[in-house]
Amino acid sequence: MAPPITVALPLATAAAVAACHRWIPRWPALLLSAGASLAVAALGVSLALDASHSGLLLYWFGEWTPRTGHAIGIDFAIDPTGAMLLVISATLVTFAIVFAFRYFDTAGQFFQVLMLIFLAALAGFSLTGDLFNLFVFFELMSAAAFALCGYKSEEPAPLQGALNFAVTNTIGAVLVLTGIALLYGRTGALNFAQIGRTLGGRSDVLVLAAFAFIVCGFLVKAAVVPFHFWLADAHAVAPTPVCVIFSGIMVEMGLYAVVRIYWTVFSGALGPFHNELRNLLMAFGAATALVGAVMCYAQRHLKRLLAFSTISHVGILLLGIGLLSPEALGGVGVKLLGHAMTKGGLFLAAGILLHRTGSVDEIDLHGRGRHLGWLAFLFFFGAAGLAGCPPFATFWGGVMLNQAAGRLGYHWITWVALGGEIVTAAAIFRFTSRVFLGWGTAHGVLIAGAARIPEKPDTQGGHEHTPFAMYASATVLALLGAAAGMVPHLTRVAHSAALRMENRAAYAARVLDGVASAAPAARDTSATFPDLAQGCGAVAAALLLAWLTVCSPSARRALGSFHPLRRAVQYLRDVHSGIIPDYVAWLVFGVAVFGGVACSWVLWHATIPAQLR
Repeated sequence: MAPPITVALPLATAAAVAACHRWIPRWPALLLSAGASLAVAALGVSLALDASHSGLLLYWFGEWTPRTGHAIGIDFAIDPTGAMLLVISATLVTFAIVFAFRYFDTAGQFFQVLMLIFLAALAGFSLTGDLFNLFVFFELMSAAAFALCGYKSEEPAPLQGALNFAVTNTIGAVLVLTGIALLYGRTGALNFAQIGRTLGGRSDVLVLAAFAFIVCGFLVKAAVVPFHFWLADAHAVAPTPVCVIFSGIMVEMGLYAVVRIYWTVFSGALGPFHNELRNLLMAFGAATALVGAVMCYAQRHLKRLLAFSTISHVGILLLGIGLLSPEALGGVGVKLLGHAMTKGGLFLAAGILLHRTGSVDEIDLHGRGRHLGWLAFLFFFGAAGLAGCPPFATFWGGVMLNQAAGRLGYHWITWVALGGEIVTAAAIFRFTSRVFLGWGTAHGVLIAGAARIPEKPDTQGGHEHTPFAMYASATVLALLGAAAGMVPHLTRVAHSAALRMENRAAYAARVLDGVASAAPAARDTSATFPDLAQGCGAVAAALLLAWLTVCSPSARRALGSFHPLRRAVQYLRDVHSGIIPDYVAWLVFGVAVFGGVACSWVLWHATIPAQLR
């Protein structure tokens, strides 16, 4: 009964807190909410351990098990990767709830209710083995996220950000539902394993269209360029504890859906287009990593800066996914784990800064954070983690990605990923040095043209005291990002989970026939001296870039006179207009490009002889 409890427990707790909020004091409500999310985390750890040993845990609702190799019921098919995502989700929600208890001045208890509903959706999304139920949990997650984004509903900006979020993500949901309808019309099934077995190695334009619709729908949730516009706007207006789950796990869930659906459903049918799919995914990943990095460095508003950092790192993760390699996919899992914890700690630190100063604007705060030494350390520590410094989990994930890319001959991926990590970490170093150390002037290259975004703090600001729970939450999450990288045999476990996920035949045999497969031959990844030098060198390069743009007049003049860079930054700013029809137009453009390229593969393979391709 453990798998359904991960969904039922937070929903039941949310209903109880909502029904009794008039009579339950704040402390019992906090203990009840945080206790429920912590219990889900503990259940997730148990499921992850069991799944690591057995490969795949199955739970059939109502005992409607498959008959003669055909799925007739709805199941939870729990693999190690899905269980790990459940643990990350519950951990981040727990810390966000604890942090927010003393953060909001007038939060009430509905914030905890929405967070628990969001957690229930994340749990179901991570564990389900049914495509339509994946969509249902996707919609439940979105509904809770819309409300959380516009939680400060008395202000116009959060409502506008929530509306932007709702429109773009609803279009993504329609894309997913359209793809599901096409697949159901072709296969008559909704179970992942059943659809994959029915499709087999057959592919045509309809199958590729279904694949394109589903993938693009989830890439909207993952904030991949050009579907990414909603994310920075949502982060700028959402309460800071909400940004923890938006950047820490929600966008990563979009990537997880792409990976799981491809390997369990489409990998056989799209086998002839393996190389084309690899190039397409890596093109979107590279564009996302680079656009996110440039826009990150061009921000003066800390929450938008961190949001574009998330977009850049999503691009790096998509580059790893696009390699279509078990080792690279294992590296994606490790890197995702480190990024979730590190970015969660950074957003909570941003919440403390907003609580103490009433602002998160880099120019307005110049030199005003000198007395916040521990907070400065958290930002420096988190930036080092995002740069891939050892022993952070992001470092080990980067090692696995780089080694996989090298074996496949895609060495350029290493440089794109390294560039994204250096620039995004440098943006945080620059913010930290200007705000907490008072370096440079109150103006900066590239951020001078950034619009000032007024933000009403969640608290009244100017507080001389920060509650212990707020500092503790930010500190523990930041430390978890480093501690995760020191878990023994982390890379071997991640490699094993990736091998299991990519074995479509074994997955179908386990789900539909009850036949378990042998454990895959996974291996540990060792870091060489060049890997260690790259990780430490990325931090040094980020520090140098931050110092040059803050403290070096000659460097600032050089950047200021480099007109192509300034024009590119200004163009990207103009594109991120905040106007919903513009964002919808870019979304449609992205779907047209992805779908048009995917559907052209059939024509290419049908008309061009194999020896000429």
